[in-house]
Amino acid sequence: MDKLSHWLLILCLITPLPALSQDSSIVFTATPERCVALHKGQTCYQDVLFQWQTPQVGSYCLVMSQSLHQLACWNGQAVQKYQYSFEGDSTTTFSLIRNDEAEPLAEVKVVVTWVYKAPKQSQSGWRLF
Repeated sequence: MDKLSHWLLILCLITPLPALSQDSSIVFTATPERCVALHKGQTCYQDVLFQWQTPQVGSYCLVMSQSLHQLACWNGQAVQKYQYSFEGDSTTTFSLIRNDEAEPLAEVKVVVTWVYKAPKQSQSGWRLF
């Protein structure tokens, strides 16, 4: 990997992506927002900390947007945290929803990236028949 690629990878890892929110008073983040696997197509494993702040106490859920799978639901506090063991081979969107509504209040993506686009072939000229 050349120096430019190395620095671009580091820049991508530390640059936060903004959460998409319908309400500017809602803060929703995922840390880290990127999961890096060694080779393209490999499953990436990362502990992700979701944090959010809502303008009012209520009944909310954290869900995976594509499947609507509920990761956590709660009543009460406007500020919450949730630790999640992410496993995936593609970028995944997570949503913060109010229990009585289907429309997401805010969304954040965990982006899956790779160090190498394809597995390296053996450099040796030997072949097994």
